[in-house]
Amino acid sequence: MAISCSPSIGGRTAAALQAVLDGAAAAGAATELVQAAEHRDLTEVVARMADADAFVLGAPMYRASYASPFKALLDGTPREALTGRAVAIVATAGSDHHFLGLQAMRGVLVDFFAAHVVSPGLYVNADSYTPDQTLTAERADQARTQGIALVELARAIASSEGLRSVIPNA
Repeated sequence: MAISCSPSIGGRTAAALQAVLDGAAAAGAATELVQAAEHRDLTEVVARMADADAFVLGAPMYRASYASPFKALLDGTPREALTGRAVAIVATAGSDHHFLGLQAMRGVLVDFFAAHVVSPGLYVNADSYTPDQTLTAERADQARTQGIALVELARAIASSEGLRSVIPNA
């Protein structure tokens, strides 16, 4: 399940998430893209998370921090929804000035939720898109690799009592 935490529907974040989902589908996963901007509140989105085996969470970056819908999603998500689960992260931005925003996304997922996050995440700047707003071949390859790695990580977690049993700190 990919969740676009962009304040708008469609756009670059959704395109990048779809490319990750393409890789996950190629690795045998059933995929779904949910756009937070289509929901007045995120209660339904959070409820649907219970049915997913793994997640791709994406958000645009503003001033090296993720957009507010990402924060709203995390604020409304109970810890157990992501604890011990496979997660890939995608950050989109206009320039390379915001790439450290991935650290903030990863930090809350790992430290608060105890999720297993695919490294290093996918950072996509404006130069990573073609004029029709699809990813360049290089970035699309990176996105597909993240999707494949997400599926493989979810399978590893499913077969490992230790990985499934992690719990968040305090």
